[in-house]
Amino acid sequence: MVLKELSVVSKIGIPSADINIYSNDIMHIHIKVRNTFELSDSMEIVEARTKLAQGKKYPVLYTTEHSFVTPSKEVNNYVASEERSKLVIADAFVIKSLPQRLAAKTYMLFKGPVRPTRFFSNNSDAIEWLKTFL
Repeated sequence: MVLKELSVVSKIGIPSADINIYSNDIMHIHIKVRNTFELSDSMEIVEARTKLAQGKKYPVLYTTEHSFVTPSKEVNNYVASEERSKLVIADAFVIKSLPQRLAAKTYMLFKGPVRPTRFFSNNSDAIEWLKTFL
């Protein structure tokens, strides 16, 4: 499934990301940060998606057009926390570069996410996996 095929139910744009909720009940967070993804970026996104979700839990797809965006150590800790995960059913990250793959592997080995989390090389596979949580 391609994101263009889905209709947007609600959306919000912030400096660090564009966030959409689609008609299939998947939330999509498209990261606009270019290099290191900092804790302030992550907290800004959590605040915006919490407003957009209006108390409902969603499986979340994360994408970026910048292949060298990698999370800081603080972001890895925050993303793995219960606080950040209150309205998240599952996380699917689409990764496109070796630095992102290494960051993903490190995150899974050392942080142990508190919700189902997987990494994909394309949107279609990520969306299909997220649909299993609906």
